[in-house]
Formats: sequence, C-alpha cells, structure tokens
Amino acid sequence: MIRESVAFGVASGHEVIFDAEHFFDGFARDRDYALEVCAAAAQAGAAWVVLCDTNGGSLPLKIRAGVEAVIERLASIGESTGTGIHTHNDCELAVANSIEGIAAGADMVQGTINGYGERCGNANLISVVANVVLKLGLDAMPSGSVARFTDLSRTVAEIANLALPAQQPFVGQGAFAHKGGQHVAAVLKEADAYQHIDPALVGNQQRVLVSELSGRGSVLTKAREFGLEIDREDPETRRIVQHLKELEHRGYSYEAADASFELLLRRLNPEYRAPWRVVDFTTSVRRHGTAVQAEATVKVEVGANVYHTAASGNGPVNALDAALRKALIPGFPALKGVRLLDYKVRILDGAAGTGATTRVLVESGKGSKRWATVGCSSNIIEASLEALLDALEYAAR
Repeated sequence: MIRESVAFGVASGHEVIFDAEHFFDGFARDRDYALEVCAAAAQAGAAWVVLCDTNGGSLPLKIRAGVEAVIERLASIGESTGTGIHTHNDCELAVANSIEGIAAGADMVQGTINGYGERCGNANLISVVANVVLKLGLDAMPSGSVARFTDLSRTVAEIANLALPAQQPFVGQGAFAHKGGQHVAAVLKEADAYQHIDPALVGNQQRVLVSELSGRGSVLTKAREFGLEIDREDPETRRIVQHLKELEHRGYSYEAADASFELLLRRLNPEYRAPWRVVDFTTSVRRHGTAVQAEATVKVEVGANVYHTAASGNGPVNALDAALRKALIPGFPALKGVRLLDYKVRILDGAAGTGATTRVLVESGKGSKRWATVGCSSNIIEASLEALLDALEYAAR
C-alpha cells in the first residue's frame, strides 16, 4: 500500500514526503519491518522519508540509532532519498532529539515556530535552527535569517494570540536578562560568562533587570540603555537606588516593567514635565438583570486645559482605559494604535484578604514595539490606572 500511494503521488507530478508515523516505537519493536517500510517508500520515489517520534517518548540515543539505521538501509539499496526528523515535546526533548537526528545525518527537520503543537508541542524551530546554525555551524538558513528570529517568534506569538514566555530560549525577554549587583558587574566585564551567544545574533538584546538586589552599577547600566547620563559618584545616584528599594518594598517590581522604570528615572529629573495629570476619576459597575455594565469618567489636565470624558467597557479597567484614550488621543496622536496586549494581577499579601496590596503589570504594544508598565496599590483600580497611565505616557514621549 505504501509503494502504491507514494508511486501515485510521484506519477501525479508531486514531491512526495513520506512521514513514517510512530517510526521510533516501531523500530524498537520490529527493526527489520520498520526499515522495510522506509525502503518501500524510497523505492517508490519518495523525495523524503521523515522519521516521526509521534508520542514524544524517545530519548536522543534512540533517535540517533533510528536515523543512522534508516540512512544505512537506504544507501544499501542505492537510494539517495532525503531523511528527515519530526519530534514532539512530551519529554521536553523535541529540540534535543531534532538536533540529535540532524547530527546523525537527517537533512530535514519538521517543527513549528515557538514549538506550538498538540499536547506538549512540537520541536521549536527557532531553537533547533539557532543551535544548528550558531552551534554546529551548518549552513541551514539564508544569510541574515537567524538575526530576525526574535521578531519572527514574537510576530507568530501575536498572530496566535499567545503570550511568549519571557524564558523562551534565544528570543524571550529574559533569555539574556541579568540582575543582582555582582552578577551585572560580571556580565558587563565578561558577557560570555553568563551569555552563551551574542543576543544580537538572533535579534535579541541583553537586558539588565532592576530590583531590590540592584546596586548603582545596575541603575547606571539601565540609565545608559535609556539614553540617560547618570554619574556613579553623584549623591543623586544613591538616592535613586534607595528610592527604588523603597518602592519595591511597597510592592512595586520593575524587573518586567522597563517602561515604568525609565519613566521613574526621567521623573526624578527636576526638568522633566509630565504630558498630563489626572485630576480625578470615578468608576462604577451596575448589574441589571443578567447584564453587567461598567462606566468610568476621568478629568485630565493637559497644559492649561482640563478634559472631562466618560466611557463604558467590559469592566471598570476597560472603561477607564477607554475614557483616558478619549481624553488624550486628540492632543497626542501617537497614542492611536497603542494596544493593551496583556494584563496581569498579582496579590502580594493574600493573608489580608480583599484588602491585600495588588500589583498590576500591563504589556502594551504598537506595531512591532512592546513595553511593560507596573502599578501597585491596595485598590486594584488605582493600581491598574497607574500602569495604564505609564503605558500611555511612555507611548506619547
């Protein structure tokens, strides 16, 4: 049946790729039969025989043995059919197994961007190709392609409407992130000690995270990243570090909120002028039958003018966001197209019950640009407003 199916496809003028589903399990149970199946497909004209770890349960040594055996079998019958590898991540080995297959002689790898797929996912092609090109030195991609991997990964995540984990290898925001005074100082002196490659090779960048562990070195590095010049020996620098520690003690966290930290540094400059000031705001939620309606009003001062706007939304935060935009976009057209991409709430002291301090982290974006802001308060609406205002102020600069 395999011969007939493959031959029919070839006769119809198609390139036939034969995916040998469950190959590695079949190879373990009946080696000869598994190899005969692959040989039959090759002899019928298949351009590729792809070996599939369908349930994702194989270990790298098993992958190598199977790939080598198939290549040897095809060579013994005079077939030059290409060999491919298709892995799943059920044992968190999809990338490792793909690389092992390539090292064993496979010259096609199947997978998905970011590893999206059934169950635990498929092989993440971003990681597979980055390793093959940058570590093994194989010419597997057109020149310059790997340097666009971070943009590619994040674009696919946005299209899929899935948040890209910060710890995603090579392309995540945390892949080359460092915090802690001594750690950051070491990275700045010898990046290779903590970074396995130059982040720019995959289109990513080194990040220094600021936290309660940060010293002056971390703050200075971050300031330079934002284009700000701060003198290490200036008493003001010590004040900034102390202020940061106080804020984090109150519940703020800037590790994942670079935009808020940049605004924090800029606001400490006496010459900085905020583009607007929220005079007051109100939110209300009403339930009528089974319908729940949220409304918000804001009064915003912009220069000599005060704008009073109202909006409704799916909830009080959404309504507040809509009211803010209605007040600000006429005077700040750069805010058009700014989207809220993610909204996270963390309760910091659960023992306090409904009176607990809440930290809100907002991720916003416009085009391909992304930034994150933070707010903190015992009032979740106030914390949300703070994070939203930072997001809009950052976009309006």
